[in-house]
Amino acid sequence: MEELARRVTPLTVLPDISEAVEMYLALGFEPVDSGDAGCVGLRAGHSYQLLATKAFMERQFSPWTVAVLLNRTTPYIYVASLDEAKSRLSPLAAIVEQSPVRDGVREAVIDADGQYLLLAEKVGVEE
Repeated sequence: MEELARRVTPLTVLPDISEAVEMYLALGFEPVDSGDAGCVGLRAGHSYQLLATKAFMERQFSPWTVAVLLNRTTPYIYVASLDEAKSRLSPLAAIVEQSPVRDGVREAVIDADGQYLLLAEKVGVEE
């Protein structure tokens, strides 16, 4: 079977990320510019963390979908093909919502019996 998952990064969605960003910076993480203050990537060695505000996520997904992600850490899984990933997961999980393409990325929130995953595919880009 072809390798579908490229990498996983924890994503934490919070009403306000400023305190969490400061905490990670105090621990030695380096910020990774996302181009939007509502979503901050952080890196320490080979470890990554994404922090996103509720408002940022609601630009991509409905308020109901964001509510199930709020105040929790969810695996953000980069995949080679979102369609292939959804196909493979279909007997195991349900698609909650898929976002339109934004900044070259297409995303889908998946519910696997209460465990949420956020799948992301870079559209038109080979990794």
